[in-house]
Amino acid sequence: MNRRIFTFSAAAAALLLGGCGPTPQLKVKEAVLTLSPVDNNPSAMHFNVYGGPEDVHLLRVSSPSAIRVEMHDVTVDAKTGAVTMAPMDRVLIPAGDKVAFKKGGKHVMMWGVNIIPRRLGVIETEFLFSNNVRILVKARVQEVDGTDPDEKKAIDG
Repeated sequence: MNRRIFTFSAAAAALLLGGCGPTPQLKVKEAVLTLSPVDNNPSAMHFNVYGGPEDVHLLRVSSPSAIRVEMHDVTVDAKTGAVTMAPMDRVLIPAGDKVAFKKGGKHVMMWGVNIIPRRLGVIETEFLFSNNVRILVKARVQEVDGTDPDEKKAIDG
């Protein structure tokens, strides 16, 4: 009798827990800062934000190694094809979803990146979300190497 109850309980627990997956965690990954080849121009940071268990907004990205940091988005006018870039004050990060900050789309611009991350190859950044979560990330720092067609234009002028 006890064996049947144990077998039934184990089967019931397996069914109940089978639908439960790991709870998604809010995180920032794959962060890379590409330095501008022109000192006074901003550098661009790209990364992915993975949503946690609830919708949140990314409110700010900051770094003690940069003078100014802004979130931007690129849009293309459907009629004219004109490309524009504008600052964003917040970005929705849906629960359990990925939001990519990538070339040609959302990205972070950093002005005045100091010499320390340039020499170390990493820059410390802080991401602030609307649920008061702060995520510290060490982003890889890279120079423009000219392998991307847009980078080739920046190097050649």
